[in-house]
Amino acid sequence: MNTRRFLVLIGSPRVPSVSETLAEYLADGLAKRGWETKIIRLGPALKHEDKWTELAEEFRQADVTALLTPLYVDSLPGHTTQALERLAAEARPERERKFFALVNCGFLEAEQNDIALAICRLFARDAGLRWLGGLALGAGGAMSGQKLEKMGGMVAHVVRSLDLTIEAIDAGQPLPDEALQLIRRRFCPTWLYVLLANFGMLKGAMDNHVLTKIHAKPYA
Repeated sequence: MNTRRFLVLIGSPRVPSVSETLAEYLADGLAKRGWETKIIRLGPALKHEDKWTELAEEFRQADVTALLTPLYVDSLPGHTTQALERLAAEARPERERKFFALVNCGFLEAEQNDIALAICRLFARDAGLRWLGGLALGAGGAMSGQKLEKMGGMVAHVVRSLDLTIEAIDAGQPLPDEALQLIRRRFCPTWLYVLLANFGMLKGAMDNHVLTKIHAKPYA
């Protein structure tokens, strides 16, 4: 039996990151089902040609590739876009390979990620990959790079969505609608999110000794 390979590309420039936490959960789940898994961060790979060569080879060998990335200004981070453009240009589809994406953002609404996921779908088309679907996670900052196993009921819907994703990949199927919808559930009510966001902003201003300048408009 041939070894099945799963590659995760991390688009976040941060270490650790929410994307990395989610990637590890997916990779661990598939490893337990006999898959060979690899996680590669795009930033370092773009800066060092030897690392890019390794990434490109892993990409060619992978049966399923996933991109996990944060949302930057309604789109993908700049270096992530650069990497996808380079991979699409170098792609040599000799067999069916598959691709899906998981985009997370700090906004409460998961739909903020939809444009970025549409970009990922077009990458799959241009690279000759079979598109399995796009997962959109809102308020990703609430996870703060922690391990999912330690976060309890707050992330139960995220864990269930990822478990369904793992099952679908292992079965050679597209991501099920249940997985796509579950991960879009909000962590908390809008009023609570706004309250916590405002508190975080005020605390940041206090920590940096600029609370009295918070309404300053130096360029007005």
